[in-house]
Amino acid sequence: MNRIYSLLVCLSFFIATPAGSQELAGELRDLSWLGFQQFQDASRVYVKTTEPATYQIDDSKPGTIVLTLENTQVSKRINTLPLDTRYFESPVRMVTVEIIEGASPSTRIIISLREDAAYKEVKQDTMLALDFQR
Repeated sequence: MNRIYSLLVCLSFFIATPAGSQELAGELRDLSWLGFQQFQDASRVYVKTTEPATYQIDDSKPGTIVLTLENTQVSKRINTLPLDTRYFESPVRMVTVEIIEGASPSTRIIISLREDAAYKEVKQDTMLALDFQR
């Protein structure tokens, strides 16, 4: 059980810069890491890109948090596989990745919740994480 509890599900990772950064406009980044981790009091979904990225968080739909990474592509197919977290004691049920094609490609990370849960945004060095209260 300890192995399962401390299991780190990894696919890709992200450097976060708040929306509105002018010097990043037009540069294409790559989603290089997406992960899920359990802590004693929180469940963490975290992302990393190859370069700082502009992002938006939308929590307006009940049971769903959407993190959109602007000008970000996913070059490795493995980074698009869903993270099935339903077997963990966590408000996070599933994490999926959608690629938004267009003149300025973006990546949408959809976090499906069992129930609405409070979360906080955490930025450390090159990581952006959403910590959901357990």
